[in-house]
Amino acid sequence: MKKIYKSLLFLAVAAVPFLTSCKDDNDSNPTLSIPSSFVLNTPGLAANNVYDLPNGTVNLTTTQPDYGGWPAAVIYAVQVSLTGAEGTWTELGTTSSSTKIQASGDEINTAVLTAYRAANNDENPEGALPIFVRLRAYLANNTNNLGEVFSNTIQLKVLAYEPPVELSLPTSIYVCGGSIADAWSTWKPVPLIWTKEGQFYTMIYNNADGFKWGNKPQDWFGYDKIDEFDNQVDGMEISADGDGNIVFSKPGWYVLKFVAAIEGKKVKYTLTVAEGKAYAIGAAVDGGSWSGVEMTPPADKDGYWTFSDFTGSGELRAYIAVPGVDWWQTEFTILGGNGELVWRDATHNSNSNWKDDVGDEYSVSVGPGKVVKINFDRSTGVVEDE
Repeated sequence: MKKIYKSLLFLAVAAVPFLTSCKDDNDSNPTLSIPSSFVLNTPGLAANNVYDLPNGTVNLTTTQPDYGGWPAAVIYAVQVSLTGAEGTWTELGTTSSSTKIQASGDEINTAVLTAYRAANNDENPEGALPIFVRLRAYLANNTNNLGEVFSNTIQLKVLAYEPPVELSLPTSIYVCGGSIADAWSTWKPVPLIWTKEGQFYTMIYNNADGFKWGNKPQDWFGYDKIDEFDNQVDGMEISADGDGNIVFSKPGWYVLKFVAAIEGKKVKYTLTVAEGKAYAIGAAVDGGSWSGVEMTPPADKDGYWTFSDFTGSGELRAYIAVPGVDWWQTEFTILGGNGELVWRDATHNSNSNWKDDVGDEYSVSVGPGKVVKINFDRSTGVVEDE
């Protein structure tokens, strides 16, 4: 059944430049009829052809809907669906005013991937995929979809591909857990290893209660987001609990080293876990041998790592021991001698020493009778008299 609109409708929608008026001998008013459908032609090669979507086009042809004999200006929008069912159609952003339509392969690809992933737990389709296509036509130069009508549906086979993503290495990592600062609330920043792009390190206490991580606070990444574990702790196992947390089988202090690498279309992560160790080094330690002397760890997360075995006087140089990394790449100091830990990086590069290269407030004097206390759980420290 066609919908019939008299000339009063034309007056109500103001100007309709897409209509061409004509008069018969009786000077009768024209009418606009809306057809129930119109014809979208099936491409000749559709039955045996698979459309390779990205960077290509799908050429479609149609006949203008019969609006009652009026040579109207018409807009055509392409819609695609995986099933052809009502409520499943996605309309492409690019429209055409011609009955010869070059549908964007990239736009179809995006629509197909979005619909397929939504219905298949974010998986991508494999091989040729049948899709349904139809057109939505409406009269040009109006904002009310006047003259809207849908074509018949045709079926095509396509190959859909994941759109290329400009991958880059992460610039930040955070950890959060039951034994990290304020339990399951504090997102502790994990510093970059100095001069190592995409590599991060930190010291945590783990009470066998697990932790999560992410590239930003609230990411809540777990065990399944790590592609490879490098466990360097004898007698300790790494597993996932029921919430997907990364769990160590025995409590203790641990060094975490995250290494991100781009492999194909994905950023993959390796997590190295080693026994927690920190050292003092430099002119005030071990006769200035620069070989490093180990700090004494606390029994639990609330205590301080301490060091007081100074053999001389000088500037505090200290670091966390990270597998495969030199001491100067994980060096830290105590801001003002009593405050937050500052990690060596491009802004705080103590190449010669903290005083000359970074500033007086980053240079901490140590020597006999002094004790260094470090809280790696909250990344703070202090130097005081024994």
